[in-house]
Amino acid sequence: MLVYIFLLGHILLALLIFFLVLAFVTGAPYVPSTNPVARSMIDLAHIKNGMIVYDLGSGDGKLLLLAAAKGAHAIGIEINPYLVLLSKIRTFGKKISVHWGSFWHADLRDSDILFIYLLPWRMEKLAKLLTTRAKPGALVVSNSFIFPNWKIIRQDKVNHVYVFRI
Repeated sequence: MLVYIFLLGHILLALLIFFLVLAFVTGAPYVPSTNPVARSMIDLAHIKNGMIVYDLGSGDGKLLLLAAAKGAHAIGIEINPYLVLLSKIRTFGKKISVHWGSFWHADLRDSDILFIYLLPWRMEKLAKLLTTRAKPGALVVSNSFIFPNWKIIRQDKVNHVYVFRI
């Protein structure tokens, strides 16, 4: 019996490593936003009651919880099933949904606000995706990195948070 538990532990660890590497390859490794940055992202988004907010690569659900507290319907898309499970536990009973999958294939047509924390070499590809799949006029709030050809409409220089409009 102990051998099976040991084997299961190794399989779960291998899957965790696989999903961490997969997230890095797709451009959004799990790097949690600090509390000051997360609060800045929420403040700069100007969330109003009833808005639909997506967190692309939602990690542990921190931004989802903060957005829902402002009255938004918060939707997280996360490629790592371990983080999806953690988010579902943290957001249980709230107006939040978390989906396991790649945001590169997500339908974002109803988005009012999109939160992102993506590696710089993926920003141009994401810009193309958002202009075709997200709602025109939606806000994109980025942690740390900018879209090379988009105009910044608001920013927090101290916390490196930038807001763009699609």
